[in-house]
Amino acid sequence: MPNQFSNRPPFCDYLEAFQDKFKNEWSEHHYRTTKVGLRRLDNWLKVCPYELEELDWKKLLEFHRYLATQGISINACRKSVEAAKRAIRWGIETNQLPQKIEEIYTSQYGKNNWDIELPELSKEFLDRLEGTRRGSYRSHSHTHRVFHTFLKEKKLTYRRLRPEHMVTFIKYLNLKGFKLQTRSTMPGHLKAYFRWLKDKKKMSRKADDLIPSDIIPKKPKNLPRPIAPEIDRKLQDLLENTDDQIYKAILLIRRSGLRISECRLLKYDCIEYDIQGRASLIVPIVKLNIERRVPLDTKTIEIIKYLQEESCKNWKKKSSPDYLLLNKKGVKHRYEAYSNALTEICSRLEVDKWINLHALRHTYATSLLSAGMSIVSLKEVLGHKSINMSLRYAKITPEKVNKEYQRALDNMSDQQIPNLFKDQAKLTTGAFYDLSTAINRQMDLVTDPKEQKKLKLLLNRLSKLKMELGKQGIE
Repeated sequence: MPNQFSNRPPFCDYLEAFQDKFKNEWSEHHYRTTKVGLRRLDNWLKVCPYELEELDWKKLLEFHRYLATQGISINACRKSVEAAKRAIRWGIETNQLPQKIEEIYTSQYGKNNWDIELPELSKEFLDRLEGTRRGSYRSHSHTHRVFHTFLKEKKLTYRRLRPEHMVTFIKYLNLKGFKLQTRSTMPGHLKAYFRWLKDKKKMSRKADDLIPSDIIPKKPKNLPRPIAPEIDRKLQDLLENTDDQIYKAILLIRRSGLRISECRLLKYDCIEYDIQGRASLIVPIVKLNIERRVPLDTKTIEIIKYLQEESCKNWKKKSSPDYLLLNKKGVKHRYEAYSNALTEICSRLEVDKWINLHALRHTYATSLLSAGMSIVSLKEVLGHKSINMSLRYAKITPEKVNKEYQRALDNMSDQQIPNLFKDQAKLTTGAFYDLSTAINRQMDLVTDPKEQKKLKLLLNRLSKLKMELGKQGIE
């Protein structure tokens, strides 16, 4: 069915307003590509069954597929989808589009319009954070806007705050639809602010008294999210058969476990050979200040050499380029170039679940672990600071867990238990040890707390039985 804009060539009023707003701020090239992309969006809106207000991530993938069927190049499709995203985000920020579009614009600040004027004390505290990381300053600022909106609605002041008010604030966050990660982080931000107010003698109560640890929601387990094996195979086949620099860079991330920030900063001469001729990838120091080398196979080396040739073409100078990944202007690609390319890949694979760039690193790690690599070796390859970070990958290899779980169940069955005593004529200490080992293995695989409790009770029963037999003189 045609939508409300079907009789308006070439743009709807909203898209025209978006272009007019930023016409003087954008460069001529950027304005022209945005205009072309929005014209394509408007043409698609005339033939699709959706309104502009109904667009979300999955529908934008349909927009991308539509452009691909029109014979438009990969790069042009990517820029058109990017222009559509920018237009929709602007619409949400200016209240011209409803807040139900959540899968494109995920910022809580943008969705809920926490635009309250902060008090001078809050501004002074935030000014002290200006020298910190940009993301840290932004998250603290967001927390302050939400918190002072809450104070305004409840008609509270700093001096009137009580612990029960902070419990109400955490419930308030839940009612506003904040995720668990955010609800567990905001109280920590406020604790730092309250301590600063206490030092300034603007608050009488201590921060730990106002926000005790037992009222803060526990952070969710930050488990890896690998791509499903069948999607992973299709993804790699698609990337291998496409001669696009960004596509090949994404394939390099998948085959080496790089972070996107590390990939963007790869040097041109990033391959290092040892005495035995084995190749390793020199990973730039970006996170945790850890330098590492990633072993390379033949296919990955070919990908890097292809990227080196493309960078030399884009560099157009006699000397070698500084970085491995350069665009046609001879500069590093923006982060958005990789994320938009992955959006395009999702559209071509017709996946229902969002795939982000870091999921490629998770997939790389879990595939190595499933193939038999030890946790210690995986820690060195991924560049983790502690073994605990690598142990997260051991907890989620679904296929491996299912196989080991079924194998453990078979070993624990009534038919298998007598085999433990096959070579022993009577109960021995070794038999108790074998049983305890089998139960402990089962406990490592079971995630249900009730099942774990049952297995612990079974271990206690075995221990008591062993002690009773020992008292009766039976070894």
